[in-house]
Amino acid sequence: MTFTSPLPPPSYQFETNFSVPPLPQRLPVSQVIPNDPYQPKFDFIPQSSLYTIPPKISTFKAGINAVGIDLGTSRCCVTVSKTRAFEIVAIENTGEKLLPSYISYNEEHEKCGQVVVDQLRYASNSTVFDVKRLIGKNFDEVDPDPSWPFKLKNVNGKIGICVETFNGSAIKSPEEISASLLKYIKQKVDEFQGKILSEAVITIPATFTNEQKEATIKAAKLAGWISPILLPEPIAASFAYFNNHEYSENSVILLFDLGGGTLDICLFKVEKNQINIIKECGNDMIGGRDFDRLLIDYFTDRLLNEFKIDVTKDQKKKYKLYSECLKIKHNLSTSFEDR
Repeated sequence: MTFTSPLPPPSYQFETNFSVPPLPQRLPVSQVIPNDPYQPKFDFIPQSSLYTIPPKISTFKAGINAVGIDLGTSRCCVTVSKTRAFEIVAIENTGEKLLPSYISYNEEHEKCGQVVVDQLRYASNSTVFDVKRLIGKNFDEVDPDPSWPFKLKNVNGKIGICVETFNGSAIKSPEEISASLLKYIKQKVDEFQGKILSEAVITIPATFTNEQKEATIKAAKLAGWISPILLPEPIAASFAYFNNHEYSENSVILLFDLGGGTLDICLFKVEKNQINIIKECGNDMIGGRDFDRLLIDYFTDRLLNEFKIDVTKDQKKKYKLYSECLKIKHNLSTSFEDR
């Protein structure tokens, strides 16, 4: 899908409690891990930003339809306002509240979530994931991940994602793929609330460029969110923390946010009920997905060297190993003992 003109710059403005100014353009700095073949870079935002901490909510008005979406690289989560409290929506068909950010187009209507992960070995050429690492970027800004079952195509300098759909081969933009995910989320939220909602706050990495922010807005509007609002993930995490914890005036806090696909580090000072960002940096190519890659590479090498099994030659074997490595990582992440 080609967009001939960008949307007007969004205003990151909340109607009531606080306003979120646009993030300044990031500046690249030297590599911090020069020997890594994936060449990660940290990006520093050179100026401070102020965010007013919202007051704690003791009563909920029925007319406020608040929706907050954590649109993650590997998983998504949604919270809405109910009569008495905020509530996390079970957006998975299984009843789970975390939705894997995987989309498949092998049926007439696209599928999202765990069912796509479970069927990956049988429908890999119809499956897309990691779209958050692609959205808003030019073709030459991305190094393809060996675990991706899809190919990238240069479409006038932008990224096209080659995928097999129910109706045949197609080239989709990252915005279209992300819109499929956000559309599925919207359907689940509308069902849960019993009404059609139009506004949502979507969190994004602190280091997202203006192009990535605009592309996320496009995806949200394609999905049916008429008035999407963007909020940096470290700020959203800070608001959530301060809503449940007491804090001291003039305290300096370091926030470390390692997600599925991005890393945000934020140093800020709390003064006069405001968050004053002192320094902010991040990397949109470091996250849990990279732990997946290391596990996959490790077991791929072991299977080849010890058992002469080359899983890279067989898509079903490759993505069976991929799925098993995801399970291993999740088990290790929740285990309190080394085994």
